[in-house]
Amino acid sequence: MTHSRNISQNQKAEVALTPEEVVALALNEQGYLFHHKLIQVLQPPSGKSNSKHDWFIEASEVPVSLPNGSETRVDIVLRHNTKQESPWRVVVECKRAARDFKQWVFFADNNYAKGPSPNCYYIERADLARAWDGQGEPQLSHYAEASSANIDCPVFDFGVETLLKRDKKVSATEAIEDSFRQVTLGQAGLVYKLCRARATIIRLIPLVVTTAELMSAHFEADNVSLNRGTIQPKDLKLEPRKWLAVNYRISDLVSHYSGFTGIQTTSIAEQLVARQVRTVFVVQAEYIQPFLEWLEKHFPCAPQR
Repeated sequence: MTHSRNISQNQKAEVALTPEEVVALALNEQGYLFHHKLIQVLQPPSGKSNSKHDWFIEASEVPVSLPNGSETRVDIVLRHNTKQESPWRVVVECKRAARDFKQWVFFADNNYAKGPSPNCYYIERADLARAWDGQGEPQLSHYAEASSANIDCPVFDFGVETLLKRDKKVSATEAIEDSFRQVTLGQAGLVYKLCRARATIIRLIPLVVTTAELMSAHFEADNVSLNRGTIQPKDLKLEPRKWLAVNYRISDLVSHYSGFTGIQTTSIAEQLVARQVRTVFVVQAEYIQPFLEWLEKHFPCAPQR
């Protein structure tokens, strides 16, 4: 009898939720609210503009595709409000941290012999390659331009999500990897869309905005054991970050359809830098506005204020 009474009480508890509570739970499980809130933060009230930077929302939920049929949606496209002829855009992916993994830690800033450098950002751009009479599609020179990295936004190679519970798995990479795949696929699809629209100048910066706490981990390679591939806590130095950058390697498929021109070499390292590395910026959501101010100052998208 007691067991039956407990089941009955549990059933009552399950149906005791109001419709509002059910909908709130459903919304909170997904990322729509974060996306909606970020748009509100980035979109100034009617008749006003952002006082400290000139980025504005050009579009949101933009469907894009590649010639092979790969499809996704770009969460937000920001465009710089300038009269210059270089329309800089930011391709934004909104990513909430997983429920148990609230901290994203980025590490490894290795200098490779001929590969990607932590001293550089690699930004996708395309320019008119030759005179165009307005007929057919313009021929573009399309490449990733290396520019000097800034101390305020260090560059890393890898990221891991951490969980502060000893009785469970303490790391994951799914949310970080998914956000990077989505934002770079969205960027490639947006380039394809712009090329079909006969754009003659393209500047794109991929950005992941997240609710996760951002950290960087620094250590000496000499302190990593070769036989176990591990490190001692005492050999780590952690630093909180408002934003940072990652030199991400896009997939071979996305690279194939990226439309890059030029590079003809048998050097794998040089091909990697020239065709497959994109610098993805990552910012903690509450710092999105100061990050956009920094971005505007660092890249030549507008005259210096």
